[in-house]
Amino acid sequence: MSQTAQLCGRRVLVVEDEFLVALDLEAELEEMGALVTCVSTLRQATGQAKTGKFDAAIVDLNLQGEESYPVADLLREQHVPFVFHTGQGERSALMRRYPGVTVCNKPCEGSAVVRDLERALIG
Repeated sequence: MSQTAQLCGRRVLVVEDEFLVALDLEAELEEMGALVTCVSTLRQATGQAKTGKFDAAIVDLNLQGEESYPVADLLREQHVPFVFHTGQGERSALMRRYPGVTVCNKPCEGSAVVRDLERALIG
């Protein structure tokens, strides 16, 4: 993979509580030139999202038993494009609550999630 204009230099928040999944996403994004911040808890994610310093995000729905809706709501309010990367299988409910947001069901390759994020940035 090579750097693309969509992600190069972009600040991306990765909200993921599974270490290996987060590591894979971080590597994929950094290879594309993104500046990545990874968090694994709802508290960390909410704190980071409140800063408003991100250009895009990848959000896992279930963070150690807590749903990440507050983070998604903050991102939406700030007009930060994001994709859900979840194993919860609630695609239709997520799409109703967040129209236009892509939902990637786990298991899913990191490269596919990154491609979806690029499409979200194009908008």
